[in-house]
Amino acid sequence: MKKALIEWKHFDKDGKTCKRCSETGSNLGEVFDTLKEGYLKQGIEIQFKETKLPESKMAESNQILLNGELIESIIPNAKLGENHCDSCSDLIDDPEGCNCRTVTYGDKTYETIPVDLIKQAIAKKFSIKPIYKLDETKSMKIQVLGSGCPTCKKLYEITQKAVTEMGMKEKVEYLSGSEGMQALIEIGSMTSPVLAVNGTVVMTGFTPDIEKIKKVITSGTKIEEKAPKCSCGGNC
Repeated sequence: MKKALIEWKHFDKDGKTCKRCSETGSNLGEVFDTLKEGYLKQGIEIQFKETKLPESKMAESNQILLNGELIESIIPNAKLGENHCDSCSDLIDDPEGCNCRTVTYGDKTYETIPVDLIKQAIAKKFSIKPIYKLDETKSMKIQVLGSGCPTCKKLYEITQKAVTEMGMKEKVEYLSGSEGMQALIEIGSMTSPVLAVNGTVVMTGFTPDIEKIKKVITSGTKIEEKAPKCSCGGNC
């Protein structure tokens, strides 16, 4: 059995930690509880370790390490930074301020390490397939609806890839042109493109984030993405 150690380091003073560390801990707990059983089936035992730090080691606070390696070192193009943290400043009674770690990925800087980045680092570090909760007894009708513009086609292509990577037997239906526009009207959407599962809109707009597409397919929770302008002449 292969073992994988996830260690979370955070500043602790009299049983209290800062807000951003606390939120990171909650995200990490969610990931651990969600994935441990599925990864065990893949022959990997995930272990969790919480390390509480004194004030002298606050620079290490809000770190997540996978077998001793920081997740920002594992995720390609992730960058370490820091900014002012009011919560830590209150804990150490230092109104002059205290800087805490941040992680920048893409065009976003995170003070709290999000669930998606934690999952991405775990999958890459331990060379394991992400676990998605799919009800294999039920079939899904997955559709991409749009005008047929390049943005619509991109959403269709990446949705196909997401479905394949999740091992789903369903095929993605692509309705475009007049057929797609009619389908949009019938489903009650004024925005294109649309990703629909079993007749319910789960995404409007386009995202190149394949993990986000997998998540909306399995969860059924609707999100809206700002789509880039394309040749159809509008925000589709």
